[in-house]
Amino acid sequence: MSDDDFKAGERASYRRWTGEVLRYSDLDPVGHVNNNAYGLFVENARTMLFTHVDDTAAAAGLILPRFDWVIRRLEYDYLSELRYPGEIEVGLAITRMGNSSMIMRHGVFQGETLACATLGVSVCFDLDARGSMPIPEEIRKIFWDAAGVAS
Repeated sequence: MSDDDFKAGERASYRRWTGEVLRYSDLDPVGHVNNNAYGLFVENARTMLFTHVDDTAAAAGLILPRFDWVIRRLEYDYLSELRYPGEIEVGLAITRMGNSSMIMRHGVFQGETLACATLGVSVCFDLDARGSMPIPEEIRKIFWDAAGVAS
């Protein structure tokens, strides 16, 4: 599957899931979930994946260079209104890994309804050189095993 073939509206397209409870504070004056809340939902899902990868690497005793991840691009497509109260699920999938970056897709679902789809590019960032760096092979494998979709 290429990134262009990814089917954002199909729950089966996503490899990892997080759940969120909608809060009253997520609402805007119109009474639906504010666009800023979607950013928090997506950030939480992404952060939970990064934490899983860090924990897996530490458990394997990997010695790696000092790096982290930065967002180069993040697009949101708002497709359906979310209303309080309720619960949502955020699906995550990695659809492509390059030399120093990866494409991550998120889907914010309420039941079977896709409320928001995102496409993000995360770049592996060398903390000492302050620039992009190749993704360490061991980390690439952990990410792909955790959230990659078949190509």
